[in-house]
Amino acid sequence: MALPRQGNAGFKWRTLGAHIAVLSAVFNMAACSVLAPPNASQLALEPGPKEQRISSLEAALADALIEMEKIKARAPSADGADTLPAIPPDAETGRCYAKLLVPASYVDRIERRLIKEASERRELIPAKLEWFNERVLVSEAYVRLKVVPATYKWQEERTLVLPPRSQQVLLSPARYETVIEEVIESPEEWVWVAGRGEIEKIDEESGEIVHQQKIPVSYRQIKKQVLVEPAKYRKVVEPGVYETLRKKVVDVAEHTIEERVPAKYKTVRAQRVLEPERELSHQIAPVYKDYSYREKVSDTRLGWRMVPCEREITKQLVYSVQRALRKLDYDTGGLDGVLGKYTLVAIHDFQKQQGLATGRLSSETLSALGIAGK
Repeated sequence: MALPRQGNAGFKWRTLGAHIAVLSAVFNMAACSVLAPPNASQLALEPGPKEQRISSLEAALADALIEMEKIKARAPSADGADTLPAIPPDAETGRCYAKLLVPASYVDRIERRLIKEASERRELIPAKLEWFNERVLVSEAYVRLKVVPATYKWQEERTLVLPPRSQQVLLSPARYETVIEEVIESPEEWVWVAGRGEIEKIDEESGEIVHQQKIPVSYRQIKKQVLVEPAKYRKVVEPGVYETLRKKVVDVAEHTIEERVPAKYKTVRAQRVLEPERELSHQIAPVYKDYSYREKVSDTRLGWRMVPCEREITKQLVYSVQRALRKLDYDTGGLDGVLGKYTLVAIHDFQKQQGLATGRLSSETLSALGIAGK
């Protein structure tokens, strides 16, 4: 039976019978599965032509499904996603495979980094000098003003000590008399009082009859002093008092005269430049340093790995694994040929240290331990 092919990406089946569905379900089973066609012992002992024809068709369909899954595994997915295929792409018939946790892979790289950039160093070469004697001007000639102090002389002068003054002398004091005078204390006024009279009215607040009454002027007496004769004075003038003093007065006032001062020189030791100061430039090369680092090539992922089939995991094989791990100082819990808890932990630690896929005992782990696979 010829199986149609379409393209390099895989097979596209149009119509398959019940045998293909059954075989497809068998080959999609996970973990450890032996990829082998059905052997002759599974058929009838004495098959007839019809049974032989069916058996050959089943074998051909099984081989075709295996090849189809291999091509699907090698071809990239339509959406570009990194998905794990249903079976290993390079699966061999009669071998067992399992999905194990493949650790991230790294590659050692060396990168050259700039430590110090190129620079320029400048060197200053000082100037060359020589000593010599030089006559220098200390101060220039100038005209100086000289102050001639004033001269004095003595002279007498009559000075007024006390100026003339006049004063009043009392001849007779003033004379006063006491008089009594009446002053109005309150003026005459008209007020309304209760009762009846010539002019009357009704009080709006109390309702009583009131009449107007005249209150006469009231006086009071005061005493005061009245000047009868003023005081009499006589003016007396006292002459001024003078004193004769001898004092020093200016004879010739202070004045200035011009005086010419000549220039002053002195001899000093000085330096002069023979060669001027100059600057040299030196270029300094950049400094680099090599750094080593590890670059991650791939992340931790699930991947297919060849593992010993269940029939191959014998007591002798487990014993060999335990002995190899014990030589590498891994604790397997003893050499009993049993794949127990301590042995599995030792296998896991060995796989992590060697960068192998973890999850179960694999063929690459046996090779790393120096144990030949069956």
